[in-house]
Amino acid sequence: MTRACPPVREALPVLSFERTVARRYVHRQAIAEVFLTDCAELGEPNRFALAAQWPRLHRFYRAQHGRFDPMLLAETLRQAAIYLAHTRYRVPPSWRFVMQDMRIRAHLDAMRVGMSAADVTAETTLSDLVYRGEVVTRFRIELRYWLAGREIGSASGVAVALPPSAYSRARWGTAGPRTPGPARCSTAIAPAVVGQVDERDVVLGRPTGRGEWEVRVDVTHPVLFDHPLDHLPGMLLLEVLRQGAFAALKVPDAHLASIDAVFHRFAELDQHTTVGVRVLDEDPLSVRAVIRQSGSEIATGQVRLARL
Repeated sequence: MTRACPPVREALPVLSFERTVARRYVHRQAIAEVFLTDCAELGEPNRFALAAQWPRLHRFYRAQHGRFDPMLLAETLRQAAIYLAHTRYRVPPSWRFVMQDMRIRAHLDAMRVGMSAADVTAETTLSDLVYRGEVVTRFRIELRYWLAGREIGSASGVAVALPPSAYSRARWGTAGPRTPGPARCSTAIAPAVVGQVDERDVVLGRPTGRGEWEVRVDVTHPVLFDHPLDHLPGMLLLEVLRQGAFAALKVPDAHLASIDAVFHRFAELDQHTTVGVRVLDEDPLSVRAVIRQSGSEIATGQVRLARL
C-alpha cells in the first residue's frame, strides 16, 4: 500500500501579523472582529498569500477542548473574499457582497490552541472571474489554511459583488426597499443542547416539529450583527446549520468537521424562519438541513460533526 504524502506548503512571502487590515475592507465595524493582517501576491495571476490572526479566546467563536472553532475558517474566508475584491479587483467601497455558497473542511487534530494567538496563513486562489468593465462582479475563492507548519483546513465559496442599483433590484425587486419589522427572536433552547454556554449565542428557538426549530434572530448580537443589516447574514445561517446538527444528533460536545452550504435567496429579518434537520443514514454524525422562510428554501446544507 502506498502511503499518501502529507500536504506541503508552498513557500510564501514574509507576511506581517503586526496589525489588522482596515476594517472597511472586510465590512466589519468592530476592530476586534477583523482577523486579516496582511496580503501578498504569489507568482501566478489571481493567487495570493493571506495572513490572519485568531485570538485564543473569542467571545463567540469559542475554542472547545483545546481546539479553535472551525467557524473561524468560514469567517476568514468571508473577510478574504471582500478584502481582495476591494483591494485587488477595483470593487468600490459602496458595493455589496453576497456569498452564493460556502464549503468548509477542518483538520481538527491540527487546530490546537497554543500559548499565544494563532498566526494563520492561507494560500488563496480566485477563479471563474466575471467582470463588469474593469471591476470583478463574481468569483470563486479557495483557501488552504496553515498554522505552525501544519495544514489546518480549507474553505471555498462563490462571491458576487453588486453595485447599489443592482443590489436593490436583487434584494427588493421592482417594489423597492421596505423597512423590516421587528426581528423574530423567540426564547432560546438550552445552550448546552447546541454546544453553547450563553443563551445569547443560541440561534435555535422552540421546536416546531420533529427535527425542526425556529430560528432566533437577535440583531443585538455583537458578532453575528457586528453592524446593522437588512437581511439575515450568511454567518448566522451557517451557525443555524451547525447548531441544528448538534440538536438533531444530540452530541453537543462534538466538533464541526465540515459544512457545505448553498444560499438560495435573501432571508428577511422579520419573517418566521425555521430549520429542519434530517440525520443521514450513511453517516450517523452527518445531517442534511434546510432553512425555510414563508414556505421557501433560504439555505440548504450538509453538516458533518466529529467526536475526538
